Amino acid sequence: MLKSIEKTWNFILDSVFPPRKDFDIVKKLDEKAWRELKEAQGVADMDWVHPIFSYRDNRVRAIIWELKYKENTLPLDHLGKLLYEEIIPVISDISLFDSDAQFILIPIPMTEEGRIERGYNQSEYIAKAILEYDVEHNLLYAPQWFQKMKETTKQSRSQSKEERISNLAGCFEATNQVEGKYVILIDDVVTTGSTLSEARKTLLEKGARDVVAFTIAH
Repeated sequence: MLKSIEKTWNFILDSVFPPRKDFDIVKKLDEKAWRELKEAQGVADMDWVHPIFSYRDNRVRAIIWELKYKENTLPLDHLGKLLYEEIIPVISDISLFDSDAQFILIPIPMTEEGRIERGYNQSEYIAKAILEYDVEHNLLYAPQWFQKMKETTKQSRSQSKEERISNLAGCFEATNQVEGKYVILIDDVVTTGSTLSEARKTLLEKGARDVVAFTIAH
């Protein structure tokens, strides 16, 4: 009887609120599928950027859409694990040559206006998911040391490289605490690389020892 009621109730809910296609795709991903999705690749002329998936895959697009626009945190556990597995070799290599290296984890920030409009920053969700696997505390989470000070127009492939750079110029601000530290930037997608490049430029100018970035997709 209870199963019959539950089935009827679920049918009613699905009729009134049909499941989103992207949500359905994400929900069906199992451990094997997550591993198959992985396609580590570089970004042209940006060997310091490390995306783990290809945005061409419709499953990856579904993951990004659900996280970025629907605040669906279902994929975060898998994303945190896969990204941390990519980060560890990088910081291990650096530590071989710099035993005093300090690593800070910073999500690409939003302006206050942008946060209010969306209600959350998906890059912060991703960064915090990574920290769940950092049981040895290799990373210091320090979003307060890097902020976005001005709203910028959405980056578009139709813009020229010069237009994208001009659009982002001066939009970030870093504190002195980043000086001498290795910064690991986190974002959901890298497309042209203009946002990450401006962020890196700002951090290096403030004295960061080096800056690398990890994203879900490219």
